[in-house]
Amino acid sequence: MTIPALTFSAGSTSAPTGTPAPTAREVKAMGQIAMGIGRGGRTALMNQICGVLNMPPGGWSIGQSHLFENGDIRLTVLLGTFSNDRVAKAVAQNLQRAAGVTQANVMLAAVTAAREHSGALTATGRRLIDSFHEGGLDFLADQKDRLGLPESITRAWKPIVPFVNPESMHMVHPARIPVGDQTVIYAAQVAASYRLSFMKCLREEVGDDAPAAVARASRSAILVWQAYAFLAPGGRRFEPAKDLAEQLGQGFGIRSALGFVAYRANDSGSKTDLDLVVKEGGLNRSAWVRSAKTRAAETLFLESLLKQARLMMPS
Repeated sequence: MTIPALTFSAGSTSAPTGTPAPTAREVKAMGQIAMGIGRGGRTALMNQICGVLNMPPGGWSIGQSHLFENGDIRLTVLLGTFSNDRVAKAVAQNLQRAAGVTQANVMLAAVTAAREHSGALTATGRRLIDSFHEGGLDFLADQKDRLGLPESITRAWKPIVPFVNPESMHMVHPARIPVGDQTVIYAAQVAASYRLSFMKCLREEVGDDAPAAVARASRSAILVWQAYAFLAPGGRRFEPAKDLAEQLGQGFGIRSALGFVAYRANDSGSKTDLDLVVKEGGLNRSAWVRSAKTRAAETLFLESLLKQARLMMPS
């Protein structure tokens, strides 16, 4: 199969046409395309995506925002497994299930699952696991009623007695869940964080302009906000009297960033511009923004592969 060079620009951010989730054949083709374009092709495509998201070539190399490892994109290890029929079937099954019960971007859900717990994206079956120790889901027992998932899924979850996380020293409330539910849960959490946390904070900051602000925003900016809301759904209030750089610590969650966006609109007398999360270079100093952009970049990379797979495969 001859694979053309893949390119990306600001005009390439539209969602793939067709069903939201790929079939097993499409997952396998995505892996073959990724391997077929080679390290140079993968690097070039990812760096073009970085340019659209106002990220440096190669992304960042600190904290949770690694985009490259060992001279290649971090996704390569995962994509290299997609050519395996069993893996392709499992990934497709999990993403199709997520698309059926959530409103999440399924490729962002795939990136989230892969980054939060290796193996989650390909896990299948009903064997019960501890969502904290094996799934990276610390508060599932508390959050399950906010996720919007049907009772046919959540009734299998069993609460675990809360305990203190020895690393953070915070109380966690996990649950025992079927191992095959992990990707669906990550997808539901991505959707719920955007719907319940991001939209709530946006309405608090800009009032009635919230729906119009979302409608004006670019798709790439919305992807960053969706990833950001999953990673840091709260945060301190932005303080206009202080310099932005002084506030970019761990407490700079979406509430903080949206406060900054609202402040800039009020200060300039312009409309709320959610694309500032992409365009404003000062925000790149926030670890949360860097991580959110990294996940958005990987999402757009996977979508580019799916678009190409659908072009090359007969319908």
